[in-house]
Amino acid sequence: MPALSPDLDIETPRKAMADTTRCQLEGVLDTDTLAAARAAVDEVPRWTLVTKLHGKHFDLDSDAMAAQSPAQRADFQRHVDAEAQRGFAYLYDSYSLYDKWHKGELRAEAPALCDLYEMINSEVFLEPMRKVLDAPAISFADAQLTRYTAGHFLTTHDDGVAGKNRVAAYVLTLSERWGKAWGGLLEFYKPDGSVDTAFVPRGNTLSMFRVPQPHAVTRVGDKVKAARVSITGWLRTGEDPGPGGT
Repeated sequence: MPALSPDLDIETPRKAMADTTRCQLEGVLDTDTLAAARAAVDEVPRWTLVTKLHGKHFDLDSDAMAAQSPAQRADFQRHVDAEAQRGFAYLYDSYSLYDKWHKGELRAEAPALCDLYEMINSEVFLEPMRKVLDAPAISFADAQLTRYTAGHFLTTHDDGVAGKNRVAAYVLTLSERWGKAWGGLLEFYKPDGSVDTAFVPRGNTLSMFRVPQPHAVTRVGDKVKAARVSITGWLRTGEDPGPGGT
């Protein structure tokens, strides 16, 4: 069964969270759990490319988009980049663990990811996170598998959504190695818009921060061949409403 590392340090990130409202926990998953999660990423049956164009959200078939001609892909990227110049925008691959689990589909499609999702929603994971955040009311976590490749990004936003009861956002990086110059950094901003802190993705590291606060994922360089793969979501209070709920 999935498990956290027996050497997981809670006290250091707890202090960082209290001081700065954000922290990183290194070496989160035990060796077997991490290996199973990484192997499961290659077995995801269908990735969804999510983006925003002309102010509207789109769910696209990632494989179909990748099969387009270079000219078509470049034209699509220009439109998405133009959207980012106008305001909030995003482009990345997603596989919703939360929605799939609630619909009873996750176990059949990706059993190792189902095991991990259920561990994230158990006391094994939630209780240490409550301690780090000093938030005993946290009751569940939603989650999606995200994949950022060349040209992907998420512009500045604060994750504050009325009724969602989000205490903190988390990003559990599964990718083994990631270069700072490649982009894909989790950036946090000061009130004047300048960069306050940037977290470089590191394998088996959990980045966590209280919401709302402005942050973004910087654009992955066009020549980057690697994928920034993470499990992302929010730690929330109240009853889990399921897909389509509040």
